[in-house]
Amino acid sequence: MMYNPAVYETDKTQELISAFGGLNCNPVIPDNCFSDECNMGGVDYPLISPRNKRAFFDVYSSRLHGLFSKSKIMYINNGLIYYGGEAVEGLIFPDIQGERQFVSMGAKVLVFPDKVYINTADLTDFGSLEAEFETEEGTSVTCSLSKGDGDLYENYIVSSAEPEEVKNGDLWLDTSVTPNELKQYSESLGMWMPLAETYVRISCGEIGKNFEIYDGVTLSGFQNEDLNGSHIIRDKGDDFITVTGIIPNTINQTAPIRVVRKLPEMDFVVESGNRIWGCNSEKNEIYASKLGDPKNFESFMGISTDSYGVTVGTDGEFTGAVAFRGYVIFFKEHCIHKIYGQNPPYTVNTSYIRGVQKGSHKSLQVVNETLYYKSPNGICAFEGGVPLDISEALGGAYYTDAVAGVLGNKYYICMSDKNGDRVLFNYDESRNIWHKEDNIDIKEFASHNGNLYFIGVVKGENRLCLADGENVYGNFSGDLSGWFIEENFEWSCETGLWGLDIPENKYYSGIVIRACGESGARINIDFQINSTRKWERQISVSVEKTGAFSLPFSSPRCDHLKIRISGKGKAKILGISRKTEVGSELNVRP
Repeated sequence: MMYNPAVYETDKTQELISAFGGLNCNPVIPDNCFSDECNMGGVDYPLISPRNKRAFFDVYSSRLHGLFSKSKIMYINNGLIYYGGEAVEGLIFPDIQGERQFVSMGAKVLVFPDKVYINTADLTDFGSLEAEFETEEGTSVTCSLSKGDGDLYENYIVSSAEPEEVKNGDLWLDTSVTPNELKQYSESLGMWMPLAETYVRISCGEIGKNFEIYDGVTLSGFQNEDLNGSHIIRDKGDDFITVTGIIPNTINQTAPIRVVRKLPEMDFVVESGNRIWGCNSEKNEIYASKLGDPKNFESFMGISTDSYGVTVGTDGEFTGAVAFRGYVIFFKEHCIHKIYGQNPPYTVNTSYIRGVQKGSHKSLQVVNETLYYKSPNGICAFEGGVPLDISEALGGAYYTDAVAGVLGNKYYICMSDKNGDRVLFNYDESRNIWHKEDNIDIKEFASHNGNLYFIGVVKGENRLCLADGENVYGNFSGDLSGWFIEENFEWSCETGLWGLDIPENKYYSGIVIRACGESGARINIDFQINSTRKWERQISVSVEKTGAFSLPFSSPRCDHLKIRISGKGKAKILGISRKTEVGSELNVRP
């Protein structure tokens, strides 16, 4: 007995995609997202459009680096530092290509690891944060017992036995005890009273010229060993310094001596609470400068303005540091150290959470009130508790050496992929949307005057650039000249696999892409069926006039489909309409 096949009407659906969700690199993604992008920016959300054009400045060389923003843009080029396009004459950086860290403190900018400062209110005021005085063999150095203000004690008795004939106010240096004590006779009490503190005045030409009162210094080379070591300068003149100490007699020596005010070697440096904070991985230590004084990290007088230092017990290298919400946070890959307190002694709290990936310390940026950074296994948003991974849309790809910047609500991050190629992404915090830009190699970012500057490799040279050259606020603060806007560039975006939710064969009988663009822009439409990796061109149009227009086409019957929209020049994709028809089935009954 023969049966004729039953014929069923095919299922038809029509959908409209009018809000696009940006980049999503996972195997299965929503139909309004894109599995790959090039030069897309999300500036016209919910529409999809290319990024804005960049601006390029006439500041470029292989030795351009060290970008920083204060009242004007600051950078280092060919060993000179520039502020607002003006070179700071006389300040030369010997390591002309080494990585720099800039820290702002009042009107001054501090540069590490060079340990120099620049007063941005007066570019002739610059110098080293450290100071050193050293004599040559044969130079005369005199050490005398003195008062705190440097005035010498002219008459005092030196003996191990108590003097017999004395009057009120006489001084006696008691050598019977170690250390020796300077005592003053009190007639009313009828006894010798030890002075609370004694001082030594060290005299030599220009010994005090580069130091300040209350500097923490290290002395070496002195015949009296008690003078060698750490001291606080209690008073000074150009030709003398006074430190706490005691000596039995005036000492004259011609052997070389050395006085040093030194900063610790610090891997990462930030400013918080009018102090400079830093860390050292080799010693596993955290430091803070004296309050309001970035030159002093060894000023310990037992008061609230003291310097501070502590050793932490966690393993591994420090990988970054940031001042965030009133706290200083030092990162390792597997933990963070958060500093609590207003003055020394501070409390160091350790949390074993995802830290900053080694080599990605420049990824630490605050967007609005949230801290973002590259961890060893993703990009994290941190608000003070447990970090949240926001990089799921990047598909779990492994990236390293991240550098980041901030423009409005967007977090820009440039990273190296597993092949070592650099990739620039931007993340819209307000909409939780990622976009992929291009493969420009960005060395560092600086937010300035409502825009985002960066140093990127352009045609083999490090060049000063502006992320959004189409929205320039002011005249770059009047501090930079010689710039031009980027020419039209190629852009593209690829959808995910359409049709995976329908097991039968189907075809899209009517796909209509609504678009608009500037005159002269080009838009191309390609599709790929059943993951063949072969793109078929459907439409290529050149925009002749402004206004929206439709780009219709249809697909052959297939299991699944991808669409690629590409072009050159300014354009917007307003929406995608698609009609889906499921293929009929042949039913054979026994």
